[in-house]
Amino acid sequence: MNVLITGANRGIGLEFVRQLAARGERVFATCRQPAEAIELHDLKAQSPDLVSITALDVTDPSSIAESHDAINTQTETLDLLINNAGVNIDDGGFGAFNLETMQSILTVNSIAPMLATQQYLDLVKAGSEPKIVNMSSGNGSLTNLVSRGHYSYSASKAALNMYSLRLSHDLKDTGVIVIMLHPGWVKTDMGGPNADIAPQDSIKSMLQFIDTLTLDKSGGYYDYTGKTIPW
Repeated sequence: MNVLITGANRGIGLEFVRQLAARGERVFATCRQPAEAIELHDLKAQSPDLVSITALDVTDPSSIAESHDAINTQTETLDLLINNAGVNIDDGGFGAFNLETMQSILTVNSIAPMLATQQYLDLVKAGSEPKIVNMSSGNGSLTNLVSRGHYSYSASKAALNMYSLRLSHDLKDTGVIVIMLHPGWVKTDMGGPNADIAPQDSIKSMLQFIDTLTLDKSGGYYDYTGKTIPW
């Protein structure tokens, strides 16, 4: 299986690379600053025939196009695209909103996955039982909204869910599966040390679920165990 992962230099993305390479998949790992991705290079050194690293700034259309050109020289197909790159930074909160920060969050978390998918769709369509997995969050659920704050992060994930749902309908006739996945509250730089699940466990469970996906699951919003999350 050929897999492309955005934001593969740390946290959830890095663990995806680790587990996919360990089971023998071909992984195209992308991140903004490959030279600084020490742990990712360590994984490549351990599996040089399985892991490649490509520069990709998901907010820059020219960078997305250049990454596609680079990866297309190595493969003509992608069986799985994981749009994992994301941010969760302080937008100031209501009463002190920062426009630039709000726009940045929405660009990275909502718009960028669609731009990357648009660019790579030719390779995905050529894949075997192709799947697009957009990493969402439980915070994107309007029904389950319980926590305060996180206005822009929550809005960005809700927007990603709508983008993804629309995309799933448009691609259904092509056989491409599109889903949104909530990884749980994971112990990463973003999730923090008090989170309730280790990256290894989250990714293991998500990969087990991804492996079972069929077209009737397309357009779904799921947690890392495969349980449906209400919109």
